[in-house]
Amino acid sequence: MRPTRKTFPANLLIEGCVALVVGGGRVGLRKTRALLEAGAAVRLVCPEALPEFDDLPVGRAARRFVPDDVRGCKVVFACTDDKHVNRAVLDAARAAGVFCCCADGHWAEGDFIVPAVLRVDGLTLGISTDGRSCRTAKEVREGLARSLGRVSPGVLFVRGVEGAAPLPPAETLATRLAFLNGLYGWAFLRTCNRTELIAWAAPELIASDLLAHAMHLPGPCHAFVGPAAMRHLTMVLAGMRAKMVGEFHIVGQVRDAFEEARAQGWACGHLMDAYAEALRRAQTVRAAVAPLIPNVEVEEIALEGAAGRVVVAGTGRLGRAAVAKAHALGLPVTVLYHAHPLAGEDCRPLADWRAAVAGADRLICALTVDRPLFDAADLPLPAYDLGAPRNILGDDGVRDLDDLRGAYLLRTGALGAIHAAAEQAYEALP
Repeated sequence: MRPTRKTFPANLLIEGCVALVVGGGRVGLRKTRALLEAGAAVRLVCPEALPEFDDLPVGRAARRFVPDDVRGCKVVFACTDDKHVNRAVLDAARAAGVFCCCADGHWAEGDFIVPAVLRVDGLTLGISTDGRSCRTAKEVREGLARSLGRVSPGVLFVRGVEGAAPLPPAETLATRLAFLNGLYGWAFLRTCNRTELIAWAAPELIASDLLAHAMHLPGPCHAFVGPAAMRHLTMVLAGMRAKMVGEFHIVGQVRDAFEEARAQGWACGHLMDAYAEALRRAQTVRAAVAPLIPNVEVEEIALEGAAGRVVVAGTGRLGRAAVAKAHALGLPVTVLYHAHPLAGEDCRPLADWRAAVAGADRLICALTVDRPLFDAADLPLPAYDLGAPRNILGDDGVRDLDDLRGAYLLRTGALGAIHAAAEQAYEALP
């Protein structure tokens, strides 16, 4: 049985160092090529050598090995077909304090062994069985080479739709995506006006359209890859892709999406790094357009002129923001909730909306729903629909996000100037 040895994996930094190869056969040729690839200066000692050595930049001594050959060397490889010569090389290296690798039965008495190595696109993989089976290590290497040959390093990818879209539960989607070869990490962004898959994936997988099939998003979708995806995510985080340009809630919503992905084990390091980079860029973009955008959020516009009790439908991020702003203005608030009431508030079930709106100044809807829950014709008070898709069917007495956006643009100037400033800031990023 072959001996086994415990090993410590390491990559040697031998660029510019002298490496001695004793033996000019196939094994010596493999070791020489690997050493040259690592940047070593190879010294070859052997009476005869394969003709392939003639094309390699090595210094050759066409003679038998002598102990003095190991002097000045960083590493030594004993690669002859004579076990007595290999043993002499090992003994000479040991006496000189030089690390030696024996490519025969003396390997277990040497100082290191070389694993089966695979290099792909700057990635180096070493496979070792601690000496038990060179064949097994090579078979594993070949299997990995086939797998890596089918899958390239990942790039940032975003696919989605403008607006809320019905999706299967996140766990169901995660199960579908987990089977896709080349999908390294992902996060789901679901807001009232945006539904997106943000992923780190291989270009081949993106081109296959399997991700689109797994998502089943309705209607026309947008898709961005690589630098275009980074630009898109940056502009989303900067509020430049919102219904109301410059809104700030999206930052928290994207953060929540990535925190969920991290907690569920869906995210990968590259994806989290891309998110951090997009957030950094978004801060620069937002700073550039800040002078053009007044410090106002959509819920503030919806509350302008309110003089009495306000009814807020929805307890999500936007609904909570509307409640907080109403309190800041000194207005009494009634909250309509679907599943989660807000502690410390006058809360009523959504089904009791008719009694809740009686005598109120206005209704602010901030629900995330698949279809409208209210009909404008049934509402006896002014209503502000902040949902996307809309929460209220019909237009009678209802102001939606588009109406509020128009009022917003009257305050901030031309939309084109805002976007131009954002694009200019992005282009100037290092």
